[in-house]
Amino acid sequence: MLVPSSFDRQMRPFPYAFWALATLFSQHAVALIAAHGAAIAPLATDWRFFVMPLQMLARYSWPANATLILAFTHLLIVAWVLAALSFKRAVDADVSAWLAAFAVAPVVQLPVILILSVIPSRRVAGVNQQSGNTGIVTAAQGLAAGAGLTVFAVAVGALLFGAYGFGIFVVSPFMIGVTTGYFANRIADVGRSGTAKLVVGALMLGAIALVLVALEGIVCLVLAAPLAIATALTGGLMGRAIAVNARRPPGHALCSLALLPLVFTSERMLAVPVSFETRSTIVVAAPPQAIWGVLMRTDLAEEPVALPFRLGVAYPLRGEMLGQGVGAIWVGEFSTGTVLEQVTQWVPDRELTFIMLTELPAMREMSPYAHVYAPHVTGYFRTTNMSFRLASLAGSRTEIVECTSHELRLDPVLYWLPLARWIVEQNNARVLAHIKRQAETRVASEG
Repeated sequence: MLVPSSFDRQMRPFPYAFWALATLFSQHAVALIAAHGAAIAPLATDWRFFVMPLQMLARYSWPANATLILAFTHLLIVAWVLAALSFKRAVDADVSAWLAAFAVAPVVQLPVILILSVIPSRRVAGVNQQSGNTGIVTAAQGLAAGAGLTVFAVAVGALLFGAYGFGIFVVSPFMIGVTTGYFANRIADVGRSGTAKLVVGALMLGAIALVLVALEGIVCLVLAAPLAIATALTGGLMGRAIAVNARRPPGHALCSLALLPLVFTSERMLAVPVSFETRSTIVVAAPPQAIWGVLMRTDLAEEPVALPFRLGVAYPLRGEMLGQGVGAIWVGEFSTGTVLEQVTQWVPDRELTFIMLTELPAMREMSPYAHVYAPHVTGYFRTTNMSFRLASLAGSRTEIVECTSHELRLDPVLYWLPLARWIVEQNNARVLAHIKRQAETRVASEG
């Protein structure tokens, strides 16, 4: 039996249809099993569930970060296996193996599988190539093609379509890997190791180019690097297989680039923000009255700042309440700007709730330029409201519960949501630590 995840040999229609459909629908099974195991609420089985079932898990509050990470790992494995199966089927059918690249895009996966399942076999001999080094010229072609595609994909996806999703972070790196692997191996086989090195090199050159043309900053590229490298290396294996086993004119590579605008367009039309909430608590050795006074004015200058925030991720600096009661305005100063919040619930010594009136950039990109043309820093992650609830405990102590609500518009959300949760929790913990220190200090000085 052929190994489903390898790019070797060929596959006939019936085995391909069985393996491909089983792999595709394994995502739906995993999502339903996870929801059933949670025993909280059934998954909504609308059209989004049929297109991206695992992504639906992120639209509920119950999945832990570990569950989301495992689901995302399964999603990447599915993309890898479908690409390998579709490549072998395309070779067997003697159609352009570049068609297999479409098998990694959720919107077109099923149509591609159905098309490849009905095309009859046309056995063809593989392309025999000599193993060895292709030399500097061929390696440079692979690097240049991959780096150029990196800039093209980000420029088109981000600036033209405004789509920061599966297309930018999964499909584009995969296509970068395929393109690099193909051009690097189309004269002679450089092997898996050599292909992997060239793919990583192309990504690095592309990242440098994105910084130099001010399309991205260093922090965002670092955060996306694990995902981009993993998918690009898989693409590199497929690109090498196309060059070695299914040689086609280089112009066929351009046809596959049509996949990117297709994915960007579908994401733009079907994008739905994911809402999530966080809840943080702390016990303070001070009565609610002392804590309420601290909430009216904060200065977190002395609180330690974790490394991601020192590199540019937004974090609170200070804030002040203007007025009292419902309708009062909280002016909060963050590392990336100033935000205005309006009080919607005011119960002295018990509850304080805000809604956000303005947005601020989620991060300040590290770049040699003062301005970076990266739309994702504003609008793709935002806080909608937050609240503080105070509960008196025995011994003049108080429990503070801080709740925040947010919207995330970055895909794949299974990758970005755990990171967003962690960032919010770190910021909330820093705020609560400051409130605890200030309130306890105030009580001690008054006692």
